[in-house]
Amino acid sequence: MARAWVARSKDDPKKWTTFWYDPDDDLRQKSFEMKKRADEHRKRKEQELDAGACLDDKLGKQPVTAVWEQWTNQRKLENSTKKQYRSIQNTTLEPFFKARSIVSLKVADIEQWLLWMEQNRKLSARTRRQRFSFFSGMMDWAVVNEIIERNPCKKIRHAGSRAKELREHKSTARRLTTREVLAMLNGAPPRYRAMLWLMAGCGLRIGEAMAVSRDQIDFQAEVLRVDFQITEDGKSESGKNSALQRRHIKARDEEEPGRIVPLPPNVAFELRRHIKNHGMWGPERLLFPNATRTGYVYASYFYRQIWLPALTKGEVPYCKPHSMRHYYGSRLLYAGVPENDVADWMGHSSTDVLREHYHYIFEGAEQRGRTAIATMLTAGANDPTGRGEVA
Repeated sequence: MARAWVARSKDDPKKWTTFWYDPDDDLRQKSFEMKKRADEHRKRKEQELDAGACLDDKLGKQPVTAVWEQWTNQRKLENSTKKQYRSIQNTTLEPFFKARSIVSLKVADIEQWLLWMEQNRKLSARTRRQRFSFFSGMMDWAVVNEIIERNPCKKIRHAGSRAKELREHKSTARRLTTREVLAMLNGAPPRYRAMLWLMAGCGLRIGEAMAVSRDQIDFQAEVLRVDFQITEDGKSESGKNSALQRRHIKARDEEEPGRIVPLPPNVAFELRRHIKNHGMWGPERLLFPNATRTGYVYASYFYRQIWLPALTKGEVPYCKPHSMRHYYGSRLLYAGVPENDVADWMGHSSTDVLREHYHYIFEGAEQRGRTAIATMLTAGANDPTGRGEVA
């Protein structure tokens, strides 16, 4: 008895139907507009049966969100990452796909989802590219686990254009001037002012600045060791504020030594003054505990009680805290510090991020470019390449 065959559809003579017996000897069928498509499906089913890999239709009928949860739960993820994946599911998967089965998704559905994220959710190119990448990874996992036959994301081109993302980032980048940074430092609450100095003067991320302890500072050698951060990544899986913990910056590699950052004299002065005026907290000798000195600082508290007041008192237009880090990286590059050194001090794995995100953040970069070209395109200008060479 043939395991798979093609015949005209009884309900619609213009269509063709592929019939096959699954491993449980249950008769299955699927109809197509063209006989060629039906025959291709027959061949594929025969190959799957020969390989013992015929897909379970029940698995494919699962909702997209159910497969997303399975994919998330089977991976070894930190709580902060699980929290991010739950947010993606709640904000961009459930509202769009609703109860759609994963096997029903076509290329057009994924394209509509990408357009919906851009037009309805107003997500940036970077965020859309990231979520598409996660979603495609989940679909690859579903293929490997024989839930679906193929990943429709593979046929979508330019789903998250890197070039478009960089153009968008460049057009919206907030360029902090030195005057603005100093105004914000002066406007920050005294108890946490040195934390902002670390962000602007040493390039620390928020979590890294929150986690700085006295043991990480070497005033004599004028360096700062960055190897810890405060994360909302404790044992709690629920709520807006998950359990806080101070953990190594490389959670999966406790042997990672972190990075060593130059400690400028003005930042060192602020740290000494902070230690003198506010002391240290706990066995870790932490510099920046919460206001009641009973635990760590939440990012939400930092934003409302430290960052926004610094902007307001400094009379600086709104910008994200990460702008301080951009200021640090761009000023080092502007001063001629080698890219490799800047990448090391900022904790980047390569110089690619610097080239893409920092070169154009310099204040006045465009004007310097105009001046350089105008100077060169002048009669009698010194041309180091013009030594009688013939092209």
